[in-house]
Amino acid sequence: MKKKQWFALVMACAMVLIMTLLPGCGSSEEEYPSGTINVVVSATAGGDTDTYARILSNYIEDELGVTLNIINKGSAIEGTREVYNADPDGYTVEFFHASSLLTKIAGTTDIGGLDQTICSVPVVDTTQTLVIPAAKFKDIDDFVARAQAGEEIIASVNQGSYAHLACVLFEDAIGANFKYVDSQNASERITDMLAGRIDIFFAPYGTIQQYVESGDFISLGIMSDERNEFLPDVPTLKEQGYDITMDKYFYFAFPPETDAEIVNTFAAAVEKAVAKQECIDDFAVYSIVPKYNNPEQSVALLEAAEESYGQFKDVLSGN
Repeated sequence: MKKKQWFALVMACAMVLIMTLLPGCGSSEEEYPSGTINVVVSATAGGDTDTYARILSNYIEDELGVTLNIINKGSAIEGTREVYNADPDGYTVEFFHASSLLTKIAGTTDIGGLDQTICSVPVVDTTQTLVIPAAKFKDIDDFVARAQAGEEIIASVNQGSYAHLACVLFEDAIGANFKYVDSQNASERITDMLAGRIDIFFAPYGTIQQYVESGDFISLGIMSDERNEFLPDVPTLKEQGYDITMDKYFYFAFPPETDAEIVNTFAAAVEKAVAKQECIDDFAVYSIVPKYNNPEQSVALLEAAEESYGQFKDVLSGN
């Protein structure tokens, strides 16, 4: 080979190598995702938020081909803020529910779910219920009559949360005045009710079902428009004359300014995950049917919820 030809070949090879190493050059850019994705669950382990996050993550992993690492946070505000401030590279995503909208409305935080990049609402829990102790009350009519007569009713809630709003709505519907005490989660409320320290609290039906079946608790009815297909014998509050509905929306959200391609890639994995029969079966244990909502549909659901919750701003903020 002649010297000029040899030199030209070496230079061509060098240029190919340089182009391959330069960002954005070469045959293709690195595809998302290529590593572990941290799923920040803005709730402690063991509750409904954590449970649903783990079920979904298990099947989303299969679709994306990477590990989803669950990271539980001690408070909703802490988790939402951490994701909000994270790099918008697609490797940090929050799983939480629309209570983040309530805490912002109540003024306990300045960041809610809609301040982030909403990816999908894959779970709408229609099993939310209010619970009373069977040792103290006979049924919903007995509870309402005694509350209306002025008997002290102690409601256990976390201010500015779903639990708070649910009790406020029922309190208003029956024309009573509850005394509110603070609690952080359903496990605390269950313990307090079993000990006789509280009279009413809010929870997903699956969380308290065993206590209803054992005769310790009475469910006042689920807070949805229609009976749940898995719980045909559990009436709604609406059919008992109390027009109160409050479904619980669970969502995945990325930091602000996350690229739409990343969001859509993750959303597509969510869509495939919730369509799997195994995933459907896992949620059936909790009387839930998972359903995919794309980013636009999910934002619309949460915006409608935020508008509905806004009318209770003064009550939720303690004014």
